[in-house]
Amino acid sequence: MKLKTLSTIVVCLAIFISPLNTHPAVAITQKCPIFDFKQMFIADYTAGSRWDNSSGDLHITWSSRSTSIYDETIARPFSDKENAWIRIAFQSWDDALDTISFQEVDPTASPEIVIGFVPLKPSAIQLNAMGFWNTWVADGIRYKATIKLKASDMKWFSNKNQFIHSVQHELGNALGLGDLNPNSAFTSVLEDPWQPPYGRSHLGDTDTAMIRQMYGESTCTPILTTKP
Repeated sequence: MKLKTLSTIVVCLAIFISPLNTHPAVAITQKCPIFDFKQMFIADYTAGSRWDNSSGDLHITWSSRSTSIYDETIARPFSDKENAWIRIAFQSWDDALDTISFQEVDPTASPEIVIGFVPLKPSAIQLNAMGFWNTWVADGIRYKATIKLKASDMKWFSNKNQFIHSVQHELGNALGLGDLNPNSAFTSVLEDPWQPPYGRSHLGDTDTAMIRQMYGESTCTPILTTKP
């Protein structure tokens, strides 16, 4: 499916002009992207399916130390280094949202999201994937998710930036966003096949605005412009 042009609304908030016009005028505007998810996403998207943040303060628990991920037993535990990379990926989505945060817990605490290295055996839906996610949904509300990483793809996952990017992508899907066709007009961890830049500790503007729109938060960012 061809990716459609993203529409935006730009609202002018204020214009400040200094006395006697001795300095340039400064205009402050807001750029407020609005996305048509049904048209944008090429896969892994179900309209209206998301986690319930209606309380305004949703804490989603997660663990990387479970012994099984959905229907597969883990192939090996994550190293301390890999666990640190996973935390970076979760924190990037946490930073993008005001109404949702992520809390790492012990696997005995029944975490809502679990992640692990598994064999990820080929199937009709997993094919040759290096990462795969599942969610559990009731009345359109997601309440549980799993993220599988293919243990045999050690060359890919031994790279810090590629590892972080992979988890960011799968977590974005688990939160409700879909996959995007690669596009030179923006950068996104949701692009599929995965595209550089990899491993950024903060999400780009597009991903931040998309996840905020999905969860009913403002997508607006201020823009400063000057005129002589």
